[in-house]
Amino acid sequence: MMNMKLFTFIAVLTFTASSLSVFAQKTEHDANYHFKSNSFSVALKLYTQLQGKDSTNPIYNYRLGICHLYTNHEPWKALKFLQLVEEGQKNDPQFCFEMGRAYLYNYQFENALASFEKCARLSGKNQKIIDIANLWLKMTLNAQSMINKPLDVSFINLGKGINSTMDEITPVISPDGELLVYTSNQKYDAKLMLYTNSIYLSIIDDGSFEKGKVSTIINNLDDEFVAGFSRANDKLFVQPQGYEAYQDIVAVERIGKGFKTKTFLNENVNSKGPEIAATESQNGDTLFFSSNRAEGLGGMDIYYSLKLPTGEWGTARNCGNIINTAYDEDFPQLSDDGTQLYFCSNGVNSMGGYDIFKSAINSTTREFTSPVNFGYPLNDVFDNKTIAFSPDQRYAFISACRPEGFGHSDLYRVVFNQEDPSVKILIVSLKTGTPEAKADFNVQDSTIKVTAYSKGKIVFGTYKYDLGNKQVTLALPPGIYTIEIQGETIEVIDFKITIPDVAAGSKVERKDVFVKPKK
Repeated sequence: MMNMKLFTFIAVLTFTASSLSVFAQKTEHDANYHFKSNSFSVALKLYTQLQGKDSTNPIYNYRLGICHLYTNHEPWKALKFLQLVEEGQKNDPQFCFEMGRAYLYNYQFENALASFEKCARLSGKNQKIIDIANLWLKMTLNAQSMINKPLDVSFINLGKGINSTMDEITPVISPDGELLVYTSNQKYDAKLMLYTNSIYLSIIDDGSFEKGKVSTIINNLDDEFVAGFSRANDKLFVQPQGYEAYQDIVAVERIGKGFKTKTFLNENVNSKGPEIAATESQNGDTLFFSSNRAEGLGGMDIYYSLKLPTGEWGTARNCGNIINTAYDEDFPQLSDDGTQLYFCSNGVNSMGGYDIFKSAINSTTREFTSPVNFGYPLNDVFDNKTIAFSPDQRYAFISACRPEGFGHSDLYRVVFNQEDPSVKILIVSLKTGTPEAKADFNVQDSTIKVTAYSKGKIVFGTYKYDLGNKQVTLALPPGIYTIEIQGETIEVIDFKITIPDVAAGSKVERKDVFVKPKK
């Protein structure tokens, strides 16, 4: 007769295995559902769990690759998963196209070009696929060229008070420089397994950003996206995607550091098609907005509308083929003086997906100059859709997918180093010994990080120490900072630095910091 304790143990083990099997089946069912619904962020989360238990499963690996490719969650990781299933898919034109993007996202230009060429070659007479492959081939050539002529810019992550492990996108700065408004999908409904996009506000205090908070006036239970700011500083434009409205432009009146009354723009602006973004001129007489409507040149186009004597917006006018193409043009924003139009496009002059462009506006004729790509690395091989300049034009704020970020797209302050001599580029090198007998700190400690605190407590930025170059570079706008250095092998050390609000001395300062190894 079987020992009762042994029988109980086997029964529990059998029940546990059965429960795990049911759990795995449900996870796979949910993953497949969200993948087929193009809900790639949720699907990625679930396929990661499944692939962790079955790393050779070709369906898990392929779909993980696609999820990385079509989200902002470390899209460069798509390549390693797609390569695991490449042998069985290498003659499929769609797969070749996806491999091309994956190679491009890893800056492997020659492999990307070969994949896009193969995609076009295998597509037979399918002109649509051939055109898309050729478009991305041209983008890859652009990227290959532009990466060799980088802009002199520095990126500063806005930190955990603003950024999360999900997407932070569409940043706008109020023209008075007091508010940062952006969209984030960090809210997760575990019951529905959905991420909800909401609009967040952050008050800017002397160059520092307060923790972003959801605006209860602007947001409802559905998705809400930032669409733009009026240059007169009196209203925010938002784009709801839910019961209240779907992809229409809504103006929200600004009151101090908050907002109140919502106003839906009239039918000359809001059509039966989607409207995504908008901005209004300083004197309030012109509205620029993006729309996909029948009379457009293809996809999303940028339009403008003039204000009528009644206060309503007049007939929408396409900005023409200088700005618009057969591809998508979106997110129009104006410079403070109204002389520049900023927008994004995924056309032939991009270096991968959407890039940000600028065009000068003739105030008399309303004609535009040929758009100019902002250049690398402000634009990169991923989607770059919006740019917001600070009132003094010293900095710009963008959403970018970068390896040092918190997981998805983060908001960054971009410093145009050549434009602003008062911004200090601080290059810190760690040393041991004494000033008279110093040596490089050569311990391979990957945990070493440098944190810049504003006002002694607000994290301005956190940077990894480059062990290869034996230095870390910080771009600091005017202010008073505490610089803290810490790591597993060294004692914590800090020092203060003041950056004046006027051009003073060299833009670049090199500083040796002596550290003490932990005993």
